[in-house]
Amino acid sequence: MSHRTVLPSSTRGRVALSVLVLVGLLAVVGAGTFAGFNAETRNPGNQFATGTLVLGNTKASGASCLSTAGGTTDANVNPTCDQLFDLAVRKPGDSASARVTIANQGSVAASALRVFSAACVDADVAAETYHGTGNPCSKIQVVIQRYSDAAFTTPVECVYGGGSASTCDWTDATKTLAAFQGTHGTAATGRTVGSGLASGAARYFEVRLLLPSTSDNTFQGRQATVDLTWYAEQ
Repeated sequence: MSHRTVLPSSTRGRVALSVLVLVGLLAVVGAGTFAGFNAETRNPGNQFATGTLVLGNTKASGASCLSTAGGTTDANVNPTCDQLFDLAVRKPGDSASARVTIANQGSVAASALRVFSAACVDADVAAETYHGTGNPCSKIQVVIQRYSDAAFTTPVECVYGGGSASTCDWTDATKTLAAFQGTHGTAATGRTVGSGLASGAARYFEVRLLLPSTSDNTFQGRQATVDLTWYAEQ
């Protein structure tokens, strides 16, 4: 026969009250795990974007030749822009000129614009049967005149040659293709033109060549081949 202990009614009441208090405390503790102070801020979408420095090279009124060559800017060097001169069967005293516009077609300003020539090569003219032994690179004079406007009406600087900023002439016979290359043969030693080149800005140049009338028979059937390179840096 089993026996069951029966608590007095007052004791049973205290036990029931204790259970209710414990349940209440657990409810408060449980609620506390989901509450409390918090704060949050964010600086979203931070970016670092670069601009571009792209040169446009335009002979006379022709199409613009870009330093990107129509591709990426990985090299940003284009050696295939328009030939400025193709002079054949010339004689002492003959001269010629060509106009070129150099523009910054990128979004970054250039702090410097330079022109240089990496080499001038003397050779026989293939189309001629007879040849002298002279060095036309050292004889042909070169003048580079800068203008302020696209109409080439106002000269502002004699980049290379004799005379003044407004004349830029043939008075200095030492200003030859070979002399230019010897002094301004790299991008670092190139002849600085103007005071930089802002985005969207352009510089206007006329390049002139002259075979002096003092040239003798040693220059018959000979030719000089030279590149002009325009270089900009930010």
